[in-house]
Amino acid sequence: MLVLTDIAPTRPVFAARGSEKGPLNLALIQMNSVPDWSTNLKMVDGLLSSCHGCDLAVLPENVLCLGTGTTVRAAARPLDVLKYEIGTLAARHGLHVLFGGVPVVHGSEIRNAALVYSPDGQLVARYDKVHLFQLDPHRTGGVDETRVYSAGEGPVVWEHRGWRICLSICYDIRFPELFRACVPVDLILCSMAFTMRTGKAHGQLLLRTRAVENQCYALSSSQCGTNIQTGMQLFGHSMAVDPWGTVLEDAGPDVQGVVRVHCRRTVLEKVRETLPALRNIRLAGSKKVRMYP
Repeated sequence: MLVLTDIAPTRPVFAARGSEKGPLNLALIQMNSVPDWSTNLKMVDGLLSSCHGCDLAVLPENVLCLGTGTTVRAAARPLDVLKYEIGTLAARHGLHVLFGGVPVVHGSEIRNAALVYSPDGQLVARYDKVHLFQLDPHRTGGVDETRVYSAGEGPVVWEHRGWRICLSICYDIRFPELFRACVPVDLILCSMAFTMRTGKAHGQLLLRTRAVENQCYALSSSQCGTNIQTGMQLFGHSMAVDPWGTVLEDAGPDVQGVVRVHCRRTVLEKVRETLPALRNIRLAGSKKVRMYP
């Protein structure tokens, strides 16, 4: 029997546009966040002081609270409070800052949100994590984010200095359709808190794959070390990959700090001209799938 199935396309939401089209200088910040919000804010404040001169500073998932699900739920804030706490921080340093994986009160729900604040402290882009992580969810010591968060609705592209940037959070990197929905995209940013177990097996592989298949830069800012509340070991390895799949920077497994990355538009153009895979896409959008018994 022949079965025809429709696959509906997902459309990205676009945030505010930029106008410049030069290189992009980023600062990837690797952290070992703790459960206490105020302690993490102080750490972020110190790390951002090493990011001056960059076009965007990128922080990892759970940047302001990393602990048990109960701890994270209790730490969730509404956007007006977050603007005062972290929008002010971006303004103090005069930077665009991506705060990855912040627990945001969203009506009666909590979302895991990537929030971008401008140098004047305004929220200019928001992405709510679509894919909620589960690892041995029914076992003691397992992880199940569906018990903490509600999922976001779809992809987000933020245009900054002429670069189309797809925002994502950790587990999202395993789902290629999220990023393909945004093509052409120039840069994938993924705030991460990969476990040591999953990161060693798949961390670099997934980031390189997303860069190659979308012919774009793919960058991650990650959590490292061992969480003091859960005992979970984090993978670290904040990383930058170019459109050819070459690893440009790797922060290693254990050290908190800042990695500077210089993204060049000429590299994007050369890769896309040499191997025009994006122009050769044939199955984008709604297509019929032929299935045989």
